[in-house]
Amino acid sequence: MSRQQASRIARRVTAGAALAVTLAACGSSRLDGVPVDWPGFREPRLPMAPSDPAQCPDLAGPYRIQGEFRTGERDASLDDLGRFLAWTLYLPGMGQGEARAWNPAPGASVAFASDAQAWRALLRDGRGGKLEGRLPDAASPADGLVDPARSQVMLVSGCAQGRLWISAREDWRQHESQGVRRHVAMLRPEGGGLLLTVRRESDSIGMLLPWYSNDSRVSQYWFAPAAP
Repeated sequence: MSRQQASRIARRVTAGAALAVTLAACGSSRLDGVPVDWPGFREPRLPMAPSDPAQCPDLAGPYRIQGEFRTGERDASLDDLGRFLAWTLYLPGMGQGEARAWNPAPGASVAFASDAQAWRALLRDGRGGKLEGRLPDAASPADGLVDPARSQVMLVSGCAQGRLWISAREDWRQHESQGVRRHVAMLRPEGGGLLLTVRRESDSIGMLLPWYSNDSRVSQYWFAPAAP
């Protein structure tokens, strides 16, 4: 390798490392009108929004599982709200074997309810089966409820400005790369149905060669009321 080639590679390595550090910086933004603090992906923290139980919405349902795209970018993971809750947000209690066989009928629905401890989501597949998951808040974390296979998943929820928000983070490592997938979902009543706004950030970085990539998107879907 010539000295010129080595110098060019060194410049690329330096530039790549600098880019990764820059993109890992903290930031804040609004999602459906609610401020959300987004830490750098290297920080082992969840994105967080303000939380006040007095600001929780009335999400009395049920709502249809299949949603209607409203705005932002289309996201296939939001085509089925049941799969999104169980396999994207990893709600504790929904990730068992039965969820893997989730095959909803046209009458499938989801309902949300809160008690003194936490919010809960109840999925009915329209065929007589059901799944129930818990949305842990800061005072009631998901410790002991998350599937051991998902030990790298963090989850928390709260209420702000008439919205229920859920923040989920999954860290992964594979061969010569590692990364973080983060989701913040805002749910609120809208037009008799349920409006869901989601921001997704997926960050990947090389462990040997300093490359960095980011996939960021915001999507909004509306779920119509379902028959009781």
